[in-house]
Amino acid sequence: MSDPAAAYNSPDYVLERPARDRLGETLPARVGQMAPEFEAQLLDGGTFRLRDARDTAQVVLLIGSITSPMCAINVPELNALHAEYGGRGVQIYLVYTKESHPGERYPHHTSMEQKIAHARDLQRLENVQFPILVDSLAGTIHQSYGNWPTSLFVVHRNGQLVFRSTIAHAPQLRFYLGALLEWDAMEADPERVPHVSYTEWVLGQEADESIHHRVYDRAGPKAFEDYWKLFPANRDRWPRPPRAR
Repeated sequence: MSDPAAAYNSPDYVLERPARDRLGETLPARVGQMAPEFEAQLLDGGTFRLRDARDTAQVVLLIGSITSPMCAINVPELNALHAEYGGRGVQIYLVYTKESHPGERYPHHTSMEQKIAHARDLQRLENVQFPILVDSLAGTIHQSYGNWPTSLFVVHRNGQLVFRSTIAHAPQLRFYLGALLEWDAMEADPERVPHVSYTEWVLGQEADESIHHRVYDRAGPKAFEDYWKLFPANRDRWPRPPRAR
């Protein structure tokens, strides 16, 4: 394994907590600019190239892994969005990246074969119904868009990045996709004149304790220990199994 791949695939949970006023700086892919181009292996066969969607589809990219609780939280709603918008010019993909909470059962990646196996388990265990792209072992896509464990991006069919979030929040995406398709409708109608706006926001989200526990438990005891080392006040009190509450 190359040195960049080894550095990217940390064996431990890595936490970076920038100040709120610097969150935007943590995502190198900028809204309004052309989205970073990439090519990736589709888990179920074939290759996806971002440029192939140009002029034909709006592309949604959910960053995730089998050890990411926020990925598990967002998959059901993205499954629903995939069913609702898949026939309306929206393509949703999960980009499988590094393990955010590696454990004994799902450790950090040391080969593409292992990474693909983890992605297949995620697809099966979380019932992911939209396509999964497997990032390179060095995280080429992940690092070009923003090295967060469950970030979310929308690439307009013209190639521009038009939405980004450090942590995926499916209700935000649902609202945005509706507005994006309405924008398409306005541009197609010569009688309508759209205003184009730019918006940023900072939003707090409550962490789902039961899903965090389930995903850490699936990863292995190390996932809990890594979390508690960074948050010692939460040891034995969060995340707890459902029956312990």
